[in-house]
Order: sequence, then C-alpha cells, then structure tokens
Amino acid sequence: MSKSTLFLVTIAITILAYWAWSYDPRVSELNSILSQDNELNNYPYQFKVIELKNGTAVMSSPRSAKVSVFKFLSIIKPNLPRNNSDNPKVIAAQKELAYNQQKAKKIILSQSDVKQVSWKLDKNWFANYGIYVDD
Repeated sequence: MSKSTLFLVTIAITILAYWAWSYDPRVSELNSILSQDNELNNYPYQFKVIELKNGTAVMSSPRSAKVSVFKFLSIIKPNLPRNNSDNPKVIAAQKELAYNQQKAKKIILSQSDVKQVSWKLDKNWFANYGIYVDD
C-alpha cells in the first residue's frame, strides 16, 4: 500500500470514527420533529439541534451579536432595503425570523427530555455565503 493510499485510508477512518463518536440519535430525532413543521421547512433558514446534553438542546441560529441581522436578511431577502431598520419590510422580516426561531424553540421544548434551549451562531451557514465569523 502506497503512502498516499495509507494517508487517505487514515483520514477516512478518522472521519468515520469522529462521526460515530459524535452521532446522537436523539439529536436526529429532534431535527426530524423540526422538519415535520411546514412553516419552518418553508423558511429560508433551517433551525437545527446541534447537541442535547443534560436537558439542554443547543440549536443553530443565524442571530448573534457577532453578525448583524441585516447580513442575514440581505442573504435570505436580497431585495430588502439595506441598513434601514425603520422600513416596514425590514421590520416584517425581523419579526418573521423571530417568530420562526421561537417556533423552533417551542417545538423542541415540548419534548419531555428537553428543559431548555441555548443558541449557537451557525457559522457554517454564513461561511456558505462568504461571510466568515471569528470566535
């Protein structure tokens, strides 16, 4: 076996081991529950459970102090007026985001093994649009 083949096999085994170690079937179940909601499915951002630990569900979010809500809204609704928080269309888009985020939270909190939700900025989602967020 060549060195490059051995290297690729090692990488593949490492990735598979990481996936197997970090895979949580309950997280998959919670995400499946979220995906059954038509309203959430039709929203441009898909809220997901990242981890469930000791009754706390960590969920992805496009909202954070690190990223302006205008950045997010300019991606999902490129025709919105930029940097005009008083515009009725911007206000409606912000309310729609808040509504969907709260709905996702409420669905997850309705599960008996979930006591609280915490949010984590979805850096990968933003990176897919060329926006890189530092820690």
